[in-house]
Amino acid sequence: MEPVTSPNGGSVQGRQALHERFGSRLYVNPELTRKAVSYQGNRGVPGLRWMKYKEGFSRALVERLIDEHEPEAVLDPFAGIGTTPLVAAGRGRSATGIEIMPVGVLAGNGIAQAANGVSRDALEAAGSGLIARVESDEPAPSEFAFPHVSITEAAFPGPTEAAIAKARQFISDIEDHAIRTLLTLACMTILEDVSYTRKDGQYLRWDHRSGRALRARVDKGPILSFQHALGARLLEMVQDVDVLKREYGGAYPEFMTGSCLELMRELPDARFDMVITSPPYANRYDYTRTYALELAWLGFDQDGFADLRQQMLSATVENKTKLAWLRQVYGENPGLPAKAVRMYQGQEALHEVLAILREHAGELGNRHVIRLLEGYFLEMAIVVAELGRVTRPGGTVIMVNDNVQYHGEEAPVDLILSDFAEQSGFVCEAIWMLPRGKGNSSQQMRRFGRREIRKCVYRWVRR
Repeated sequence: MEPVTSPNGGSVQGRQALHERFGSRLYVNPELTRKAVSYQGNRGVPGLRWMKYKEGFSRALVERLIDEHEPEAVLDPFAGIGTTPLVAAGRGRSATGIEIMPVGVLAGNGIAQAANGVSRDALEAAGSGLIARVESDEPAPSEFAFPHVSITEAAFPGPTEAAIAKARQFISDIEDHAIRTLLTLACMTILEDVSYTRKDGQYLRWDHRSGRALRARVDKGPILSFQHALGARLLEMVQDVDVLKREYGGAYPEFMTGSCLELMRELPDARFDMVITSPPYANRYDYTRTYALELAWLGFDQDGFADLRQQMLSATVENKTKLAWLRQVYGENPGLPAKAVRMYQGQEALHEVLAILREHAGELGNRHVIRLLEGYFLEMAIVVAELGRVTRPGGTVIMVNDNVQYHGEEAPVDLILSDFAEQSGFVCEAIWMLPRGKGNSSQQMRRFGRREIRKCVYRWVRR
């Protein structure tokens, strides 16, 4: 095991101690690939292919884990588009997913509804009606125009704006809740394809044809018409219905909408014997920015964007501390958050990194990354402590996550969270590394050279 180093000459004592403690459990798992732990594995999977939710992991990974462990009750506190609860419910398990991003909630519910009740003929008929309305010459009233916010202005060509308004008008008249959900989902999932935007990590890139003032000339290539993209998505959804009924039919997972920091406390003690999840990474990605079109489609205004960003697990430089809010959430039962705060405050490796970053705050691209890391690990300490409470003895937690580095200093997320887990009643049995890690940013590479960081899957077992 290579010794830990600091390119800034800072202390590595805490991080070295963690490496020595967990080193024997840290090894490459050749069966884990980026395809398994990312959206890539779902590109051709019925239902899950509808929403290009890059933050998710593959159905194949969930299937393998459930078949291996044969749990009775499964939880995903960061459910995304619902891969874990959908697969678990489809295999006859009690399944619960918690998700704060409305785009994920809509996708998960849409897939579940297609698998449990919606007929293929009804969806096909409704889709045909929607296409006919979009292709009609009659314009929609102004009240159905796309509800832009500042970040989405000028996102669509003029004909696309008109087509979107007609689609919104048609969907507003649909009385069947499941059909309306699926048509809303179909339109939402094509917005990027018909726009001048492209999701790119923590940014929303803009095509030069948008007319916006841009620092770099980006050309995303051909932009589909709304009618063409919608027709293709609706055809895909109709084709998938019968498969979904076989895969996920017969059991509807429980979807809880909101922050797991608030909702997990409502779950009973020792309720689950398996957790499969992937929290947001501490990598500055702002999902309210990358999913701006989708959130605006769902009716979020400027204040709604800001509120959602703050409610999400701290992973951006805009997040403020949630400590006062968390104390209010737990009210008269402060024991668990107090324990989490102690775990956070006593984590030597974490505070070693924070101390170095504070010393070099003036050299950071954004000094608020310090606040980001403080919030992220405090909140994850609460999540891990709650997992210790809701997981049965002998139960297993599988967590997908990436390490991060700022100003050349690696924060060993895998080891820090595994330390929290062992303080919360788990034994860290393995930290599986992907065969290939992730390189640092081009800015850090120019200054500190290439420093690959680990992409890992953790396996914790409740004592």
